Amino acid sequence: MSLVMRIIRLVAFLLSTLSACLTVTATQALDLPPGTPQTFGLDAPLDVAVGIKIDQITFVDQKSENYGAVATIRLEWQDPQLAFDADDSNSEALIMPPAEFAAFVRSKGALVPAFEIANQQSRKWEHQALAVIWPTGRVRYYEKSSLTLQAPYFNFTRYPFDHQKFYLEVVSLYPDRLVTYSVRDDLSGLGGLLGEEEWILENARMELSLVEGLSGQPSAKVALAFEGRRHVMYYALRIFLPMLVLVTVSWAIFFLNEYRKRAEIAGGNLLVFVAFNWAVSEDLPRLGYLTFLDFLLQWMFVVTGAVIVFNIMLSRIKASGRGDFAHRLDTYAIMWIYPLGYLAIVALAVDRYLLHG
Repeated sequence: MSLVMRIIRLVAFLLSTLSACLTVTATQALDLPPGTPQTFGLDAPLDVAVGIKIDQITFVDQKSENYGAVATIRLEWQDPQLAFDADDSNSEALIMPPAEFAAFVRSKGALVPAFEIANQQSRKWEHQALAVIWPTGRVRYYEKSSLTLQAPYFNFTRYPFDHQKFYLEVVSLYPDRLVTYSVRDDLSGLGGLLGEEEWILENARMELSLVEGLSGQPSAKVALAFEGRRHVMYYALRIFLPMLVLVTVSWAIFFLNEYRKRAEIAGGNLLVFVAFNWAVSEDLPRLGYLTFLDFLLQWMFVVTGAVIVFNIMLSRIKASGRGDFAHRLDTYAIMWIYPLGYLAIVALAVDRYLLHG
């Protein structure tokens, strides 16, 4: 009798070991954390409709290439396993906070379509979050939160006439064979009062794609994409108008007869251009390329330096007794070299950076 009991216990042990091995194998095959339910009762991937709306832009930090936002994310899907009898529950719908909702769904053996915000850079502060389940098994999840988002697609080549791309990217934690995404355009977009003064934000659209997810397999991604352009009037008054005045002053000094005095004034302008260059660079990251404004400033710096050298050269020529020759060179520079040279620089900058940049 004891031998039979030992055999029965041995068989039971082998069966339990085999069952555990099969469970681990299934978990590894899905690349999901151990303990995640493997049977969700789904004949097809769970289709989740996603809506993303940005209500506020709290800041745009172009030097760090990120921005802050207050965003609302809405998910909606249909899962028959979550259906219930409204008469038994005495409720037309079940309303739950996220933790309670996740526990409820897992108790039904169903799938919680968890997600991550792929370009999130800081902790997400949830303002409100709740889930609603209807008797038919239709589910809606709402979440409003504040967070900092990476903006890695910034390109400052055309600065300050640049158009930048902003994204908020929602990626499923599950492979696309378990969860797929669709788009709710009616629940997506930008709010009417974003609170951002420097940028004009527009052209919001939803983009659907597949990316490598947390599991290392293709996962669904929905991104709210929009574009930003600057208020050009600010740069016209604060940068381009002072630059035009300095260029005009540099040209006006050619009408002075004293070449040394010209060189002194041009030297003062040179310091102003250096200050302009530092002021502009403070607003941008340390780029490995020139922007439109950098190109203009560097050439103005070079031209102003050339004006100093040119006037010193004229002074030496005049001192050597060739005053008429110095005067002819001076006249030629006033009438042709200086104005046409600047026009050529601006035309080259526009063509290289604005038209073909």
